[in-house]
Amino acid sequence: VAIVGAGPTGLAAAYFLAQDGHAATLIDRHESAGGSLRAVDPDLLLPDVLDQELALLSRLGILFRFKTKLGRDIALENLLAEFDVVLLATGELPKGEESIPGVPSIGASIDADPDTFRTRLSRLFAAGSAVRPLRQLVKAMAEGKNAAHCISQVLDGKDVRRPAKPFSSLMGRLSGDELKTFVKGANPDGPVTLSNARTRFSRIESASEAARCLHCDCRASGNCALQRYGGIYDVDLARFRGQRRSFEQHIQPGGVVFEPGKCILCGICVRLTELAAEPLGLTFIGRGFNVRVATPFNRTIEQGLQRVAAECVKHCPTGALAFAEKKPSEGV
Repeated sequence: VAIVGAGPTGLAAAYFLAQDGHAATLIDRHESAGGSLRAVDPDLLLPDVLDQELALLSRLGILFRFKTKLGRDIALENLLAEFDVVLLATGELPKGEESIPGVPSIGASIDADPDTFRTRLSRLFAAGSAVRPLRQLVKAMAEGKNAAHCISQVLDGKDVRRPAKPFSSLMGRLSGDELKTFVKGANPDGPVTLSNARTRFSRIESASEAARCLHCDCRASGNCALQRYGGIYDVDLARFRGQRRSFEQHIQPGGVVFEPGKCILCGICVRLTELAAEPLGLTFIGRGFNVRVATPFNRTIEQGLQRVAAECVKHCPTGALAFAEKKPSEGV
């Protein structure tokens, strides 16, 4: 596979193609690889990390051709004659360049199927900002990964389709009161700053700075039964869209975090507290659509989970019950 453009999209595509066992050659008009990754703040030390990553790509067998511009130093038809597949990951075309000779385009963008990355030429693919502007590097790299997936399908003789997006339930925009609840989980420690004499954080400082980030994602991410079965049964969240639950987060002194909005009323935690003969335990309160899981007599979740908190967290299918992460000073 020839990949034209050794920026974030092209580099990601080459890596994942190599992982799938396909030979990849990166072709770029610059003197080195990296593209927009080279334009970041040099104080972030990204160039050093980038060079190490590029060395890893070379060890995987990925080849590089620099100072080679498509349409000037090499023609598209020559690439298609030399390689089984060509992926265009050139980034946005510079002003004044309306198109690349021989490449199907719409204005200044390459015309490619959004589901397969294929252009009207069957062995020519395109991805990244060459197709549509991508302002975030992580999205550009994700497109490279997805394009590699589709190209691997072609080379393996399979039907071509971009990977399906995993089932995801989004919380949406928070109200003012909900936001106040959300930011209570922020680490009260101030930011860690570097002096002029130092250019790197220590391990403890790095962990402390990272711990200041709010927990915007789900604590059950990657291990959520709702997400898994939502994908298996092709659940459409918009089909029965109603008013979303209010965001609530109860952080108990014992380290248990309870988010009622994620509770699907499966009853596992209620049953576990019954089996363990918890003094209070958990129970269902209310009727109909207003049923919720809580501790009787308006007590806290911590008071209801004196014996089997760990078991309830372990078996909660959606992360409605979870443990708060430890602070760096308590052990990472």
